[in-house]
Amino acid sequence: MQEILDRLEERRDYQAGEWVARCPAHDDGKPSLWINLKTSGMVGLACRAGCAFEDIVAAIGLLPRHLFNVDPEGLAAVAEARPEPVSPFLTAGLRVWLDSLSAGEEDAAPATSYAQKRFALSAAEQDRLGLRWWPGPQPCPEWVPTSFVRYPRLVVPMADFAGVARGAQGRDLSGRCPGRWISLANPDGFEWQRYGVFPGPDPGAPWVVAEGLSDPLAVVADGYSAVGVRGAALLNNDSPTLDALAAGLAGRDVRVCGDNDRSGREFARTILTALHQRGLQARQLNIPAAFKDYAAWRSERCRTQ
Repeated sequence: MQEILDRLEERRDYQAGEWVARCPAHDDGKPSLWINLKTSGMVGLACRAGCAFEDIVAAIGLLPRHLFNVDPEGLAAVAEARPEPVSPFLTAGLRVWLDSLSAGEEDAAPATSYAQKRFALSAAEQDRLGLRWWPGPQPCPEWVPTSFVRYPRLVVPMADFAGVARGAQGRDLSGRCPGRWISLANPDGFEWQRYGVFPGPDPGAPWVVAEGLSDPLAVVADGYSAVGVRGAALLNNDSPTLDALAAGLAGRDVRVCGDNDRSGREFARTILTALHQRGLQARQLNIPAAFKDYAAWRSERCRTQ
């Protein structure tokens, strides 16, 4: 397995048995290739920009047969069966952990300041969304990965449409972590939610479905509601998550906004197709070509106002 990983550029650990790297099959501006090692010895590859599996394998310099019966060489692997959504016990544990973190107090100033500068979120809005501050190494639950623990972070809860946190991500504030956003590690047999719901200040405002968590936070700062989705490539065959998104967004004015690159366009196409298939009249929100994503666009608008 290590030989396969060594062929990839800008590779980094995502969680046990999973990695992300630059896709060798296209001009990848940021890591968009997802790699996982199954307990059966099969290696999975998925580019969220939509590159064909055969093209990815060829660009790596391998043949499809090289991705079967792979020796893990001591690396962790993921189970073949789809894990269950996090249990009430894990959800309660996540809530306890989030509540133990600083929010808005003086010692949380680095996170508060970053969210104000990067996303233009007021302290009151940050508090309403439950944003937290992780100062760096300290005791924590086993499902907080080492890559998360090592650096100070802005912690963003990922709630469902009922407002219950079922996951979280942390944004590195040190500039030293290879991964800017790090998710929680999936406990054995369970999986943290793949999306987060961020209601805006106006219940009647449109909803914007965006990639990752940076753009949704900027969307809320603009007065709209947002849903942040991680890993569009992972969602292609994820009917439960897509069903949950469609159910939660039913009857709302929905826009879908991807980044201004190939993977962002594929993200928008994936989500729009899924919502349309489920009866929602969602539309695409295009941002000016000069900006890489919604957050950068909003930052420029704030600077020139």
